[in-house]
Amino acid sequence: MKIPVPELIIASLMAAAMFSTESGSVAGIITTSVRSGEQIAGSWTSYSPTRFGARTVEFSGSGTCRFRAGADEELPCKWRETENGRVQINATVSGRVELFSASVAGNYLVVREPSREISYVRANTKEAYARELQVKGPSNALIPWSLEPNQK
Repeated sequence: MKIPVPELIIASLMAAAMFSTESGSVAGIITTSVRSGEQIAGSWTSYSPTRFGARTVEFSGSGTCRFRAGADEELPCKWRETENGRVQINATVSGRVELFSASVAGNYLVVREPSREISYVRANTKEAYARELQVKGPSNALIPWSLEPNQK
C-alpha cells in the first residue's frame, strides 16, 4: 500500500494553520460582524487553551462597558457600532484612551487590543461551560492517583 505522504503533510499544515496561537481560538470562526447592540450586550468571559475566566467584559445596551481582570483591575469603556458593522471600543487604560475593536458570532466574541487578541464566550451558556471543562482537563475521578496492591 502506498502512503500519500505529500497529501498528509499538506493536510497537517492546513490543520495546524487553523489555530491562532495568540488567542487560542480557531482562526476564521469569528467571521460575522455585530449588526446590533443586542448581539454584544451582556457579560463575556475570556478563554484560551489553558485559562478560563481570567478576564471578563460587560457591555450594556446604552454603549458603556467595563473590562475586569482579577479582583482589582477594572477598565471603563464605551462602545459603538462602526459603518462596517464591527464594534469600536474606547477603553481607559492607565489614564489614557486606547482603541479596541470587536467581532461577535453567536456566543463567541473576539476583542482586538493594540498588542493582542482575546477570545471571549458569553457567560452562563453551554459554550462557556464547555470551554471551562476543556481548560480543567480530565476529571479527577478518571485519574488513578495511587495504585492499589492488586492493581500493580
